[in-house]
Amino acid sequence: MHDIIGDIIDWDQANKTYLAGEGQSGERYIQRLEAADRMAEIEARWHHLPGGFLSERKLIKTHIQAAAESTQVATIEEVCWLAIAAARAWIPQREPAETALP
Repeated sequence: MHDIIGDIIDWDQANKTYLAGEGQSGERYIQRLEAADRMAEIEARWHHLPGGFLSERKLIKTHIQAAAESTQVATIEEVCWLAIAAARAWIPQREPAETALP
């Protein structure tokens, strides 16, 4: 099972690889293809969300930023865990296939 926070992190890393400019042309081409495949795989996994993966990614990142900015906690690590917990509770869950109506 995949969680959307992990997929957002993976998608962002793949996008960073896709947009990077270093490497020889053949190597770079392969890296970009692999990164594009990874991003497409993640986007397809969350197509059922309102607005699709990219729309929800933007909303979750905005939500995490707002939670982090509005919270008085002792450490950055506490802010991160609070924001992740809040985003996971906020995101709509997909129904398991066996309980979905035909």
